[in-house]
Amino acid sequence: MGRRLLTQRIDQLPVRMEQHELLVGSNFVTYGTLVPKAAAPAAGHPLIVALHYGTPEGPGLSPYFGLGYVGQLVLPALQDLNAVIIAPDAPEASWAHAGSEEAVLAVIADVKKRVTIDARRTLVTGFSLGGFGAWFFAQAHPELFRAAIPMAAAPRGEGEDPEAPPRPLKMPAYAIHSRADGTVPLARVERGVAALRAQGGDVTLRILDDIPHHLIPGYIDALHETLPWVQKAWAR
Repeated sequence: MGRRLLTQRIDQLPVRMEQHELLVGSNFVTYGTLVPKAAAPAAGHPLIVALHYGTPEGPGLSPYFGLGYVGQLVLPALQDLNAVIIAPDAPEASWAHAGSEEAVLAVIADVKKRVTIDARRTLVTGFSLGGFGAWFFAQAHPELFRAAIPMAAAPRGEGEDPEAPPRPLKMPAYAIHSRADGTVPLARVERGVAALRAQGGDVTLRILDDIPHHLIPGYIDALHETLPWVQKAWAR
């Protein structure tokens, strides 16, 4: 399903692609949106915030890098949700950095000025660096999101210490990780998930067998399979 979609022409996609530049503080932030061509429900469209992975170049990536990530993974997997997808570009080397946090919050507010969003159907997701970001925003901003799907990333503790206990989670999360991930060990993810569950967190862990860390489209099918879980989380 997903791999077929990756070959479609832009004008054949079920969404309208937009590119925006927003002044946040003293800096401009670029971000993309994919807005469904189908009419919005009465309550508004669902919202997905999709946080891109990192590269050796760190911050200062080419503008609209996040849109490329969404096309690789998020749109092919989650298009059936008929959601507005926001693809911000990280201004810093971490999504948990105060500058990146401020940028994402400003981008969400900017999109809500133009598009009616159903506040009960919101999701944050991301891969690798973006997966750590999805954990961070799920833990830090439960007022904005109803569910989280981090991929190829472990739950975050306080600060940057990978061994620190994770911060409490106030929404359901569905983590996807591969045994073949040589960058983020599965054992680290399992420890974090176990700690969140011990705190009362509602966390599902889907383990893949043979997908290396950098094979991003290899996660399409597993992400697509979360759709019933997302709908259930939104219905709570």
